[in-house]
Amino acid sequence: MADRPNVLVLVFDTLRADALSCDDAAFPVETRAFDEVAARGTVFENAFAVGPWTPASHGAMFSGKYPAATGFDGSWPTMPESVPLLAEWFADRGYRTYGIPGPAKMGSATGLDRGFESYYEVYERIAERPSLEYLRQVATDPLVRRDFLRLVGRGNDYYTEIKFEKLREWLADAPEPFFAVANLTTVHAPYDPPRPYKRDLTPDLSRPRLGLLEELLDSPCSYDDPAVDDERLFAAADGAGAQRIALRYRDDPNYLSAAELDVLRRWYAASLRYLDDRLGAFLDWFERAGLGENTVVVLTSDHGELFGEHDALYHGNFLYDEVTRVPLVFAGPGVPRGERRTDLASHIDLFATLCDRCGLDEPETEGSSLFGDRRRRAVFAAEAPSDLGDVDAASEVAADTVREFELGRRSVRTEEYRFERRSDGTERLYELPGEEVVDDPDESIVAELRERVDDALGATFDDAGTEADADLSPGIERNLRELGYLE
Repeated sequence: MADRPNVLVLVFDTLRADALSCDDAAFPVETRAFDEVAARGTVFENAFAVGPWTPASHGAMFSGKYPAATGFDGSWPTMPESVPLLAEWFADRGYRTYGIPGPAKMGSATGLDRGFESYYEVYERIAERPSLEYLRQVATDPLVRRDFLRLVGRGNDYYTEIKFEKLREWLADAPEPFFAVANLTTVHAPYDPPRPYKRDLTPDLSRPRLGLLEELLDSPCSYDDPAVDDERLFAAADGAGAQRIALRYRDDPNYLSAAELDVLRRWYAASLRYLDDRLGAFLDWFERAGLGENTVVVLTSDHGELFGEHDALYHGNFLYDEVTRVPLVFAGPGVPRGERRTDLASHIDLFATLCDRCGLDEPETEGSSLFGDRRRRAVFAAEAPSDLGDVDAASEVAADTVREFELGRRSVRTEEYRFERRSDGTERLYELPGEEVVDDPDESIVAELRERVDDALGATFDDAGTEADADLSPGIERNLRELGYLE
C-alpha cells in the first residue's frame, strides 16, 4: 500500500443530482452503484458547477479557479500554461496520472490534458461508426471488436464500456499512488442506451432486433403513442441539433408535448440505469483488484440537463439549478462514512479537497477543502456571451429568444436567492427554491449579491473562444456534431 492515497475522479457528463436515488430520485430509476458509494462516504447535497456545460466546469475542477481568473470560458477555450492543473500538481508530487476525456471540449486541444501521462481521447482513437476504417479496427483491435459486437447485438453505448475497459487496463498495471480521471457521456444526448434499458422504461417503443440496424437505417424506430410525434421525439432525443431544438422550444414551449418530454426524461433515466450497471461492474472489479481501500473516489458531473423546466431544454445557456446542481460524493481513506452535508459546495473546492485528503501542499486556488472548517455562504457560476449566427433556427425564432441565448451570465447562489448579472446590463433575482423571479426586489439584497458576483467573477464580460478559432481534427469535429455542439 502506498503511503499516500490514490485518487479516482469519475465525471458523469450531464448527470443531474436529483436523478440519483440517493438524492431526490426525481427520475424513474434506482442507482444502486451510486447509492453504495454514497453510503460509505460523504454526500454533498448542495454541490454546484461553475458553468452550465463542459468547458467552464472542467476548467474549474482542474484548476480550482473561476473562468474569470483563467480565461477558460466559452465554447472552445484554451487553458493558460501558467495555471497549475490537478493532474500536473499530483504528477509533480510523485503520482502516476491517467485521463479519459468525454467531449472534445475537455480534450487535449484545450490544454486540459496537461499533467496526464496518457489522455485517451476515444473520438481520436476510434474511427467513425460505421466506416471502412472502423471495420479495419474491428479486425485488428480486440477492444474495438468487443465494441462492435456490443453495437451489433445491444446497440450503441457511446463508448461507455470502452472507457471502463481502458481505465481497468491502466489501473491494473499502475504503480501507486495514482491519480486518474474519466468522463463518461452515457447520459448526455443522444438519450439512447442499449437494449433492454430503453424499452423497459418505455414499452411503447418499437426498435429493430439488431442494434446495428439503428446505425444503418434512417428511421429504424417508432413510438406507439398518439400524443407523440415520432419525428419530433427522435430528433429531440438524438441531440445532434440540440441548439436548434432548444431555441424553438424556448420560443414556443408547445414545440414538444408533455408526453414527448416525459419520454425524453425516461430515456435519460434509462441511460442512467445502464451507466449505473456499468459503474457497479467497474467498482466490483476495483474492489477485487485491491484498490478500494487506499483510493479516494470522487463521483460527480460537470452539469445537469433541462427537460422543459423554465421553458428550457438541454444545457449550456442558462444557470438554473437543474443545470448547475451536480452530484458530489467522496469515499475512501480520510473521508467520513455515511455523512450527508447540506452546506453549499462548489467544483472550485475539488482541487483543495483532494490535496487535503492526500496530505499534499496546494497551490493558490479560489476554493478550499470541503473537509476543513470553512463553510460556504455562496456558490458562483458563469456563462460567456455567445453568437448563434451559424444556427439555422436563429432566423426562425423571435429576436428576443436569440438574444436570450446569446447573453453572458454571472450568478451567485445563496441558500435563499440566486442573483444573475447579464451581459446586456439587465439583472434578475430568483427566490429559492423554485427560482421564481422576484419582480420588486429589495435593493439592499440586490446590492450585496451584485458585489459578491463582481468580487468573485468580475464586473465585465469578455469575448470567449469558439470552435471557429480552432483547427478541428476530423475526430473532434465528429464528436462535437454527435453531441449537438456543431450544426
